[in-house]
Amino acid sequence: MDGKQGRRTGPGGGLRPRRQDPWARWVTRLVVVGIFVVFVVGAFYGINKGVSWYRDQSASVTTEAPHGAPVKVTITPGMTAAEIGRLLEEEGVISSSAEFVDLVRSRGSEDSLRPGIYQFYKDQKVVEVIEWLEEGKGSPSFKVTIPEGLAVAQVGALLDEQGKISGETYVKLASQPDKFKVPKVGDSVPEVKTLEGLLFPSTYYLIEGEGAVELIGAQLSAFQTKTASLPWKNATSLGVSAYQIVTIASLIEKEVSVPEERPLVAAVIYNRLRSDMSLGIDATVRYALGKWTGPLTDADLAVASPYNTRVVKGLPPTPIASPGVDALNAALNPADVDYLYYVLKDSAGHHFFTASYEEFLQAKKNQPQQ
Repeated sequence: MDGKQGRRTGPGGGLRPRRQDPWARWVTRLVVVGIFVVFVVGAFYGINKGVSWYRDQSASVTTEAPHGAPVKVTITPGMTAAEIGRLLEEEGVISSSAEFVDLVRSRGSEDSLRPGIYQFYKDQKVVEVIEWLEEGKGSPSFKVTIPEGLAVAQVGALLDEQGKISGETYVKLASQPDKFKVPKVGDSVPEVKTLEGLLFPSTYYLIEGEGAVELIGAQLSAFQTKTASLPWKNATSLGVSAYQIVTIASLIEKEVSVPEERPLVAAVIYNRLRSDMSLGIDATVRYALGKWTGPLTDADLAVASPYNTRVVKGLPPTPIASPGVDALNAALNPADVDYLYYVLKDSAGHHFFTASYEEFLQAKKNQPQQ
């Protein structure tokens, strides 16, 4: 023993360790295990939060990324999925019309794509485009239908009745072609003082807030698109300009109710022009007077106007209405007949045609009251 009571030393002379209490060992183990569990749970929670954050960021990138440049696209009634797909591809909204059609068919949406005006975006996801078409998710729009054969003034009155577009503004703008892109008529753009005859009759969809400027722009664009494939080269052999073809077509549109008579009326017009006869078409007198209904008086028929084809030989200086494609086609392809006269023969709008003035006078006596 050394000099201190109760202190035992080991073989090397150091202190001899005391035996640890079993309970203390158990508590120590519990603490270590607890720390480990806390560490694992914390690590898992952190990883999970990281994954969630990454997923959220990925989702925001893939589904909420900004769209490309906006593209206004008009889907008209009756367009097929294939036609819509081609239009969307041409406008750069989608990259493949075939993919669009395949997806539309797989969804069974062929008959669910709604017409209207849409604001799509360049390189938009195909499935999103289809969803918008199914829901009709376009800008609020309204429909304007312009029938064939109406003069600008008549269209103005129609617009005032509908209450969406100012007819007065429409008529005023139609006399200011310099404010618009005049379409090609045949191979060239005519120099015109009025847009009469070039405002293509059709159904148009406009966004709420749009007005006469947008409607006229759409009509002019439609004229060029719808008439580009017509045989305009025929004008030369017929002895008229392409713009005069539009004028002749407007006369046909005003005179004809029965479609198959269009080429016959066209033939009468050309035959009378070649014979140096006045055309004598009352619709031109109505245009000069702005008198669209009711009988024409002797004073009306004698009105001094370059549009009065009863008095002035040749064609009127401009078209007198907006002709459709069929009337334009008739003006370019008149019937091969020698008729110089026609007169209404029944209330259904059929005419009697003849090359004989005597036959014309006889038929006129028997014509129904208008």
